[in-house]
Amino acid sequence: MKNRDVVAEYCDEWVRWCATRGFYIRKAASGTLGRLQPSKTGREPNARNHPDMQYFNMAVHTLADMKKWKRKHLAFKAYYLGDGALAKQAASMLSISERTYYYHVKSFGIAAYSMSHSIKKAHEAMTAPVLPAPTPALHPVGAFIPPA
Repeated sequence: MKNRDVVAEYCDEWVRWCATRGFYIRKAASGTLGRLQPSKTGREPNARNHPDMQYFNMAVHTLADMKKWKRKHLAFKAYYLGDGALAKQAASMLSISERTYYYHVKSFGIAAYSMSHSIKKAHEAMTAPVLPAPTPALHPVGAFIPPA
């Protein structure tokens, strides 16, 4: 499905966006072998400042707080913030099949993408400028105005 490709690219963009803005999300804990590796130092990542990424970030964290989406969020977090190559291990930790694991990752991404559009619309509706009430048209003095 073409929509899933767009969502997957959006999720990848979100990971880069979060890495640039480290205070939005904590990094996934590394395993014992990961801690033994020398740390990779270098320039901080500098992702494109996508104007709608903040809404996607809000949607991800909102869904993470919902009990219905908790397991799917764990799969999503393991895939995008952990090591995506360890799908079998993450699936076994969640006591689900590898196929279900990928389904959880994709369905959570689609739900967050959809919710981000709703959050954006709500935000725009709340911050829209209030238009003044239209002024009534004045009639010339002595003109007859029929009752409404």
